[in-house]
Amino acid sequence: MKKLHPNIVQLLADIEAYRALSGEDRTAFGLGAVNDGNFISRVEHGRQPSFSTIDRVYRYIEVRTKAVHRKAARR
Repeated sequence: MKKLHPNIVQLLADIEAYRALSGEDRTAFGLGAVNDGNFISRVEHGRQPSFSTIDRVYRYIEVRTKAVHRKAARR
């Protein structure tokens, strides 16, 4: 496997932390965030996402995390 840039390692860690919180699987995350069900796998194998793609991922995580917390608060 290709050695990943530390920022990409952090991106993947942030994605995994979100997925652990939300229970969302890898495919659903990729489709929801960037319309690519294989996004996580591609990045893990060396694909370098653009800055705009990284921004989309973090905006998706931010919005969805708020939704997860709102849903949990209603229970």
